[in-house]
Amino acid sequence: MDSGTNELMIKIYTYSHNRPDLIPLQYESIKKHVKDDFEFIVFNNERAGSNPFSGYSPERVQEIFDVCKGLNIQCIRVDLDPELQYINGYQQFAGDSFMGDGSHACGYAFSWGWKHHISKNDCISLLLDSDMFFIKDVSIEKMMEGYNLAINPSYRYSSKYQDDDNRGTIALRYPWNGIVIADIPNMPNPSELKWGLGVFNGEACDVGGEGHRYLIEYQDKLNIKYLDYVSVQRDAYSGDEHTPPDGYIEMGFNGCSPMHVNLEEKEFHILDYQHSDTQTFPHQKERENYWQYVYDCFTYMVHYASKYQFPKPTFIDLIKFEEDDNMEESFILHYKNASNGNAWQSDEYNSKKTEALSRVLSEL
Repeated sequence: MDSGTNELMIKIYTYSHNRPDLIPLQYESIKKHVKDDFEFIVFNNERAGSNPFSGYSPERVQEIFDVCKGLNIQCIRVDLDPELQYINGYQQFAGDSFMGDGSHACGYAFSWGWKHHISKNDCISLLLDSDMFFIKDVSIEKMMEGYNLAINPSYRYSSKYQDDDNRGTIALRYPWNGIVIADIPNMPNPSELKWGLGVFNGEACDVGGEGHRYLIEYQDKLNIKYLDYVSVQRDAYSGDEHTPPDGYIEMGFNGCSPMHVNLEEKEFHILDYQHSDTQTFPHQKERENYWQYVYDCFTYMVHYASKYQFPKPTFIDLIKFEEDDNMEESFILHYKNASNGNAWQSDEYNSKKTEALSRVLSEL
């Protein structure tokens, strides 16, 4: 429920740049399913260089403000902070334009929002990608009882899976920026959590990589509730090097454990890492019949995509708490890559995918 100014409310943030049409859909999903008092806030991040895939439109800056005004929600312009012009040695902007690729623009915006707003809050704060939608009733406050941070860990590896005797080696883990729930007043020094990307422990990391230091520094003071997301990615020819072999689908957990999967034969070809026979990652609970759990998760994803007629390659995630065994407990649908960073994401593809999203939300 949207409450306005209650000091104890949850603050929910998203960043918008190229898809202002998603703001009303996301807001409606929050109003329908989040059972806490909340305030929804949009960071307006449309700027030259922010999205090399869909291009920059100066009109979109105002469009984002206008959409938010029409919904009576706060919209905050992401400014250019001289103190953040260089993050981990990478120049973030020159003049009024972002530099680098879309990931750098995202990393800058996330760093800026955390520094100037979120880390100063006196309440639980939820950060969501702009293409994430609630699909199940939740209470964020109840979710966070006993925890001060909820994250989806992302991993990087110094060696990758070869066989059961060489399962790969983790170089580091860091908080994925797609969804973060932070109980700011009860976190240790929240301003020290950094969100820049870069090379750490010899491995290239995306947005949030810099945050691995915070997880290490405050491991004894963090009570982390873990999220996992399950993906169906390339289930048709994608025109890039990630297209799986014929008869297989690219699926995985958390964006850093891709597998080539044949569900009919129950074949799972591990590409990056497998911690043990009972878990893909060390943060997961051990499941005695783990590969049945994996099969059930992946089968659910394929049926879900088919039910709502998502175009292929499907490329969606469902997000749940790691401890939940049943995919029915998923509470967020991630439309995924609304920045249009893949070769197959034509206007026709995006139109069909948005129609599928509307089918999901209208049924709920």
